[in-house]
Amino acid sequence: MGRDAPFDPVLVAAVLASAVSAGCDRASPGADAGSPPGFTVRDSAGIEIVENHAPEYPPGQFWTLDAEPEIVLGGGAGGGEAPPGGGAAQDSAQLIWEVVGIARLEDGRVAVLSQGNQQLYLFEPSGELSTVIGRRGEGPGEFDRPQLLQYLAPDTLVVWDYWFAPASYFDTGGTLLEERSIDLLKLMARVPGTTAESQVIPFVNGSFVVLGGEEPTSPPPAGTFYRPPVDLALVDSMYAAHPLGSWAVWQIWIPRATANGDDAFLMIFLVDLHIATGGDPPSIYIGEGDRNDIYQFSQEGSLLRIIRRAAGPVPVSDRGHESWLAMLEALDGGFSEDAFGMSWEELTRGMPRREIYPPVAGLAVDADGHLWVREWSAAEPGMPDQWSVFSPDGRWLGVVRGVPDLFLCHQRISPCWVDRDLLLAVRRDELGVERVEGYRIRRDGEGP
Repeated sequence: MGRDAPFDPVLVAAVLASAVSAGCDRASPGADAGSPPGFTVRDSAGIEIVENHAPEYPPGQFWTLDAEPEIVLGGGAGGGEAPPGGGAAQDSAQLIWEVVGIARLEDGRVAVLSQGNQQLYLFEPSGELSTVIGRRGEGPGEFDRPQLLQYLAPDTLVVWDYWFAPASYFDTGGTLLEERSIDLLKLMARVPGTTAESQVIPFVNGSFVVLGGEEPTSPPPAGTFYRPPVDLALVDSMYAAHPLGSWAVWQIWIPRATANGDDAFLMIFLVDLHIATGGDPPSIYIGEGDRNDIYQFSQEGSLLRIIRRAAGPVPVSDRGHESWLAMLEALDGGFSEDAFGMSWEELTRGMPRREIYPPVAGLAVDADGHLWVREWSAAEPGMPDQWSVFSPDGRWLGVVRGVPDLFLCHQRISPCWVDRDLLLAVRRDELGVERVEGYRIRRDGEGP
């Protein structure tokens, strides 16, 4: 497969499955003699396939999350703006508003990027405001509509602004180090289908993954589920584009055409974006939700590994479907009933029932390089409520249950951060009030 050829994950998987060389089977730690191997590793043409038959650590011997948060920021009325001139209210309840990025620094402080206030805040674990970075504007170190927060450990924070405005690099004391301009015209020429509104996922060494591809010529019929193909490319600091293939990285539902236009339609994102970056060595992970395969690419854009799981589908029960609809109804936000001629509840209640949940609902990479796969359990919660955790070399280590909130760590709803000791996430209550909460990760079992 040439570097410039389109990457077809289904075709590659089929070829690798039929052409793999002899691999090795390894039992899980602590397995009884004669137990089947926990995973199988095979290799073909430098691409490793890890077939995981079962998690290495059973329940009770793997990590858990505390039921109550150790860190809480915000939770008040919200929506208040910080004072001009770089100052800020000391009460985090006035600052935690439209949060689009969070990270925990190595010194324990929590970084929170507010799109609503157009500032980056650093809080002590106690909740005390430590540092305010940036402000509204278009000058050096100012933000128009901040979109993403990137933490480059141990001492650099990067704020990515809207429409490919300059990315601002700060030290953790708040000093502006540099600004990086993105040449949108050059990017659009190198990655077909890219626009000023294309989504970007920061990577390492100044590179980033961009989501491109052409819009469908006509929307699918109303009342259907739809998985639009998205062309992914890794773009380095010199604007060399390395195609990563065409993927169905999210699923949407189109309930009906709007009352204001024949070709306008509402899209409800059912599951999270199936892309994550991070780890050591730095990697890009991509999945498609409907299959238990996750593809791992190098920082140069080459396919390194396919991670597979032999896990059966989780059926959608009546209770699970009702829970799912109830969760969607809680997201009505700024929905306009006038535009669609019906209420948000009527729209969500018209959603077809699925027979099984997708095996993958979202991806994240923690600070130690573990891949966290968000998924549904059989507990009928409606929304994904647990994580399967994989080692940096693709082994299925175990399942983290007891996630305190069903919307935690959803890229489009609730950004999160996971390191060795803490899971940080944004929680929104039924009134839309936001809090940043940190839950302790307990590694009391035998897990690494």
